[in-house]
Amino acid sequence: MAIEQQYVDRNQAMASYRPKGYGISPGLRRARRPFLFSNIVYGAVISLFVFGTWAYSIRAVSQDAFDDVDQEARALTAEVKKGVETVEERARKVEEKLKAIASERIARSTGVVPTRTSSEPPRGMLPLLARRYPGWYDSSQTLVWGAPPVDNMGRISDRSSL
Repeated sequence: MAIEQQYVDRNQAMASYRPKGYGISPGLRRARRPFLFSNIVYGAVISLFVFGTWAYSIRAVSQDAFDDVDQEARALTAEVKKGVETVEERARKVEEKLKAIASERIARSTGVVPTRTSSEPPRGMLPLLARRYPGWYDSSQTLVWGAPPVDNMGRISDRSSL
């Protein structure tokens, strides 16, 4: 006795739902019919929510008066201009930096340690910690043994001792 096939092949079922690759077959319409009403209701609810959010936003923005925006913009512009440096100030800062670099190079070539010419405080955490805890850091000692000087990093292969 031959056992009848109870199920249809998957490829045959897919071919029956989409005949010739487009359109909807009667079998697909029957399969989708129980969900038609609920899909329409969910689509309408989502559409109403989106439209309601848009309408509320437009209504809320249209009630605002933007009279104070001009005053705030003028005040903000004046405040921003205070922080902007002019070309002359920038040129003066660049000139100071160039003088500091030149004096450092001269000192390096002559062996004389230059004094600080700039009025800006020392940068980084190390000077701050050295002032606050003088016993922790001795500037005459090396922090990392065998490390090259910071002003001339070079390459790893340039190390003198291995």
